[in-house]
Amino acid sequence: MRTTAMFALGTVIALGLPASLEAQRQGAVEIGGFGRFTTFGESQQLDPAFGGGGRAGIYILRNLLLEAELSYADADVNRPPTGVAAYDSLNVVSHALWNYRLTYNAPISDKVKLLIGGGYAYDAYGRQRQVAPRGGGPSGLVGLRFALNDMFSFRLEGTGHYVGEDNETLPTPRESHFNLGAQAGLSISLFTSAREPQYITDTLRIVQRDTVFTTRLDTVRVDVPGRPIVIGAVQFAFNQDAITPEAATILDQIAASLLESVNMTRTINVTGNTDAIGSESYNTTLGQQRADQVRDYLVSKGVAASRITSTSAGEGNPLAPNNTDNGRATNRRVLISLSN
Repeated sequence: MRTTAMFALGTVIALGLPASLEAQRQGAVEIGGFGRFTTFGESQQLDPAFGGGGRAGIYILRNLLLEAELSYADADVNRPPTGVAAYDSLNVVSHALWNYRLTYNAPISDKVKLLIGGGYAYDAYGRQRQVAPRGGGPSGLVGLRFALNDMFSFRLEGTGHYVGEDNETLPTPRESHFNLGAQAGLSISLFTSAREPQYITDTLRIVQRDTVFTTRLDTVRVDVPGRPIVIGAVQFAFNQDAITPEAATILDQIAASLLESVNMTRTINVTGNTDAIGSESYNTTLGQQRADQVRDYLVSKGVAASRITSTSAGEGNPLAPNNTDNGRATNRRVLISLSN
């Protein structure tokens, strides 16, 4: 009962923490189930066993998941029967494993993340027996998360936990041991509402004649004082800063317009933006790389470098929610706006 209460308390604490606005946008809260295969340390005298379990957690920082996990299996004792019923009845032992860990979701691609976790695990057995008394110790996890859609993901993981020796455990002293496990299952993301977009752009004319460059961001011509006058926007692939053929077409038009005599005094800002996958510092760097690529492309088309200022907004100015594929694709962009 004490170990059950410990698990329940840990779960309540995990789910009760406030969800950070910097949480991974696939879900501020996660629950899931999994199947598990466990191999026990030699001192425990147990055969490998199949079982299952469940987990619940919350992202307390960007991509950092605090989770509580419980798994269960019936394991056979690897020793021959003795013929004594009272003793042989202990040859099948229930095994429960409580796990509390911090798991970092390191982005590999838009759909795949590397899972690296560490924390505390507690072994519990359902019957008194002569081997493998209860105990706890450090635990670790390495795995992969595959996003199936904006709500469901598949997790494939390897785990390990170590329990040290203890000469005071009953009915026998506990020997140190290291258990390994493999588990796979589905997770569901809940409470995935994203922040409202903080940045609204307007597509306007550079001069009096028709030089509006239509983009997927906004085709409505709205003249609002104080708003940046965006004359174009180009999109980028996930985690890339290369200019695509579609982006080159838009930039060619912008360069040609800026080189017209009536526009030769115009200067522009190019601002790099990213989606919310990855750390904030990494995205700031990636946004600057994208802005620099656009600047360099325009310079290669004849626009003077002194007329272009390149900056990065990183992930800070999303035009669309970052909890959908389309939203993230929209946010991977560079905006070209007039500065005078």
